[in-house]
Amino acid sequence: MKYELRENQGISAPLLALMAVATGLSVANCYYNQPLLGSMAKDFAVSDFSASMVATLTQIGYVAGLVLVIPLGDLVSRKRLILTNYIVSSCALLAGASSVMPQFFIPLVSYNSAPDHKVRNVGIIQSCLLIGILGSRVFSGFLADIWGWRSVYFVACVFMLGCFLMIHKMLPVLPARSRESYAGLWKSLLRLLSKYPYLRIASLRAALAYGSFFALWSCLAFRMKQEPFFASDDIIGALGLCGLAGASTVVFISGYIQKYGARFFSIVGGCVILFAWLLAFWGNDSYLWMIIAILLIDAGMQSVHLSNQTSVVALDASAINRVNTVYMTIYFLGGSTGTFVSGLFWQHYGWTGVVGVGVAFTAASLLVNCFNSKTA
Repeated sequence: MKYELRENQGISAPLLALMAVATGLSVANCYYNQPLLGSMAKDFAVSDFSASMVATLTQIGYVAGLVLVIPLGDLVSRKRLILTNYIVSSCALLAGASSVMPQFFIPLVSYNSAPDHKVRNVGIIQSCLLIGILGSRVFSGFLADIWGWRSVYFVACVFMLGCFLMIHKMLPVLPARSRESYAGLWKSLLRLLSKYPYLRIASLRAALAYGSFFALWSCLAFRMKQEPFFASDDIIGALGLCGLAGASTVVFISGYIQKYGARFFSIVGGCVILFAWLLAFWGNDSYLWMIIAILLIDAGMQSVHLSNQTSVVALDASAINRVNTVYMTIYFLGGSTGTFVSGLFWQHYGWTGVVGVGVAFTAASLLVNCFNSKTA
């Protein structure tokens, strides 16, 4: 059964649920590797830094997908584009670049939701996005401990084929909304970035916070393999459950974003992340303090990201895919940079260096708020 989608007319519960589940399963492709990096390094007899490049290059692949694929959502049928991406993902040839489907769903939900439910529905998609990111670690760690890390990617292929079949069955045809050329769409990204100063501010502060977030998750597996933990892949993956609890933050903050503004939640979220890093430093040899730090850093990141993305996708309804592309490209560049720099500092300075990277990225994110005195 196919459902209708019309601007501001609301989205049926089954279709919203499908897009939420597909969002989580799609984005998970980029993050299955994080609890497995220690095992990959051992398997291939390479350094921790070399293994961390797997996560870095996956993020770069995601950025490539954002820049090259997402703008096409305004030029060709988005349903056809989404289905094509699922086929590519199921083949696991371009796991990063072809895992960008959530960035079609978020603008789609924002554009078609009833006005009173826009923030709530985008929050649901965002929450499932974060659940996919964090839950992927639990799933891959558990599966790798039983059948080895390669089995994770075979199962992920099955998930992508399932998403393809359900999207094909339920999602209506989504015609293009722009007659610009592909090159013109690319140029329009730069025009949008120049036209909306707020887009630059929101994207930058979220990107820096995301760099801090990934500094933790890209090096956590290496730290947990050391004393006093000597943790297996399933234990490292299980730490993602703590992050899932942080994802529940969306339930609390989604109803207050319009009232208090993205700047307020960016500052609050940044302060929470900063405090989490202090706990991760002083309690780095304790499961309890590390778990609390993970809870806080994920809650803070959700606060920053949800508030900023919700506000930027409302800037220009006629270019909603491209506005979201600009935001998410800068956002994931921040994550890629945080992953790379933290891996480098881990190699030379250990966990103290990783904490330093996290604190620096978070402080920079908070500093960006000084350039925007408005609450938005």
